This record gives sequence, structure tokens and C-alpha cells, in this order.
Amino acid sequence: MNKTVVIGTTVVVITVVAGGGTYAVLHTPKRQFESNLVKMTKSNDNIANFRVKANGTSDDTGNVSGTLEADSQNENKLAVHLKVTDKNTPEAMNIKMDKKHIYVSADMLTSSVKGYGLKGLTKVTKSLDKYWLDSSQSASLKDSYSSIDTKEVRSDATAVTEWFKDLDSNKFKKVSNGYRVNLNKADMKSLMTKISKTKSGKEISKPEWQEAKSALDPVKNFMLKLTVGDKGNSFAIDFSGKENNRKEQLTSKINTKRDDKLKVKMPAKSLIKTESQLSELLEEKMLAYYSDQIASSIDEFNSSVSSSTNDDVLDA
Repeated sequence: MNKTVVIGTTVVVITVVAGGGTYAVLHTPKRQFESNLVKMTKSNDNIANFRVKANGTSDDTGNVSGTLEADSQNENKLAVHLKVTDKNTPEAMNIKMDKKHIYVSADMLTSSVKGYGLKGLTKVTKSLDKYWLDSSQSASLKDSYSSIDTKEVRSDATAVTEWFKDLDSNKFKKVSNGYRVNLNKADMKSLMTKISKTKSGKEISKPEWQEAKSALDPVKNFMLKLTVGDKGNSFAIDFSGKENNRKEQLTSKINTKRDDKLKVKMPAKSLIKTESQLSELLEEKMLAYYSDQIASSIDEFNSSVSSSTNDDVLDA
């Protein structure tokens, strides 16, 4: 009887230890990092809020913030809303894409004019903000933006996720906002090699990849921290290093969520379609603006002359 109890207890203890060990292995920071990263790459989320900030010298700072609306269940329409600040000068840009067209909002013109301190012209360009330029027919803009294949992005991201499985477990740790991995310079070069072999990575030539890797060589105190959220709905990058005796830092974070009511409305076909149409409209508005300025100056001059004449009459 006692022997049976002992055997039974031993079996129970072994089962608990084995089960506990399995749980512990599956829930290490490394496995959780990988698991949540996979969740993010396979997610059906369709809205991503992102923030990017880069710091170099005190005179060279900039950041980008925005929203990406890309429904993984409806890949035909995509919208990007950007706010770019370089040296404390903000510029806004909106881009919308489908399988046939890339539209750029004319409000980028207002932002540029405002950035140059031309407050008067801002009144002119502001009325253009509602227009969208179909850059699909524009060589200058078509070279700047390309359509995004969300299936390809997901496939490449999943492939890259596999790379983390070979890393030392000691590089991973649990943090307050998820799970983090610390990469050194050699890790980064290895990761770049992995990315270069993905479908989208192959769009960049081997010499360019090699040049990018070589650019890391002079960077001292290289540290790259990657943090994935506990539920696979956020991803953060924190890079720091020193080059030419100055500290460089780049931080980036993306948060995603699902919105089943999301509908990316494309610009109406009746609006601007070419750069020449936009230029013509801008020229018309600028001419009207300067005509008003000239008319106002003439009125002010006439008023001044009239006042001066009246003063002469009074003096006489």
C-alpha cells in the first residue's frame, strides 16, 4: 500500500516536473519573442500607427509619424498619412494606392511652401489641399512610390522571423512592454544577409547590400534592441551607436489594430490627374493672388496720394 503511494507520488512528481519544464521552455523570453513576432506577421490587423525618430548631431534631428491603413483581407486599397519633421519644419503628405493608381495629395505643396516660410503663398496653395494628383502617369513621382503587396510583405517577414531561432537565448529578455532581443553588429550583418535573400530583399543588388553592411564597420558601441509586444500587436526598434565621435540614435515603434469598418476611399476621378493640371491650377491661383496684392498696393498708394493732396489743400 505504502509502496503504491510512493510510486504514485513519484509519477505525479515526474509528471509535474516534466510538464513544468515543458511550460518553462515554451515560455522563455526567446520563444515568446518568436511567437509574438509570428503573430504580428500573420495578423489580420489593418491599421498601423507608427513613429520614427532619428537623432544625430544637435543640428540634425528629424522624426516621422503617421498611419498606414492596409487591410490584409482586402489588399486592393491602401492609404498612408505622413507627417515629416526635419529640423523642426513639419511637412504633411498623404498617399493612396490601389492596383492601378498611386495618388498623392496636393497638401504636400502647402506643407513645402509653409516650410520655406512663405506665409503669403500658403493662402494660395491651401485651396489645393483637396486635390489629389494621380502620379501613376508621372515619371518623377512613379519612381518615388511603388505599390505594396501585403502578401509578399507577410511572407518576407515570416521568413525573417525564422532567423531569430538560431540566436543565443541569453540575448532575449522579458520587459515591461513585451519581449526584447539585443543584437550586436555581427548579428545585424547576419540579419541583413537573411533579409537580402527574401523576395523583396532581392530587389536590392548584392553590391548595395554589401555596401550597407560595410557602412556598419566604423560604428562603435553598436546596440540594436528589438521589442515585440506581448500580444503581437506592436514592434519597436531602438538603435544607438557612435560614429565620427558623435552619437547616433534611431527609435521606431509601430502599433497595429483591427478595424472591420475600415474602408479606404480612393480620390474621385473628377479631380486632378496630371502634374501639368496641378501646375496650371497653381499658376492661376498665384496670378489671382498677385493681382490682389497689386490691386491692394495701388489702392493703398491712391489712398496715400489722396491723403497727401488733402493735407496740401488744408495747408493752403
